[in-house]
Amino acid sequence: MIYCSKCGEGNREDARYCLHCGNPLHGTNNPVTTPPSNSNRFMPETYLWQSIVVTILCCLPLGIPAIVYATQVEKYFMRGEIDAAQRSSRMAKNFCIWALAVGLLFLVSYILIYVIALGGAFGAFLLN
Repeated sequence: MIYCSKCGEGNREDARYCLHCGNPLHGTNNPVTTPPSNSNRFMPETYLWQSIVVTILCCLPLGIPAIVYATQVEKYFMRGEIDAAQRSSRMAKNFCIWALAVGLLFLVSYILIYVIALGGAFGAFLLN
């Protein structure tokens, strides 16, 4: 089996191009015959479940980009693009934090408006 030096996908010995990414496999005289090892680096956190939760419970417009970035982390890591995986992980985390903050801000605002309105209605009731 020959492994693609670009994406790490395993291909048949007679393959000329990677079936996954289309990279030429025999462009060099030394085809990669061992799978690439990402064991020296740990995959960054994906923040996928956090993204889904904040999308459903807090803020849909900020949760959707969080999900998109979260799903990119593993793909980039498996291709060996560690920097891109870390960047996507960081962006997913940031969008999760922003979505949570906006959701909490709206919740607190709603509660304050409700309490003020209820207090005004109760005050008007007591004056009569």
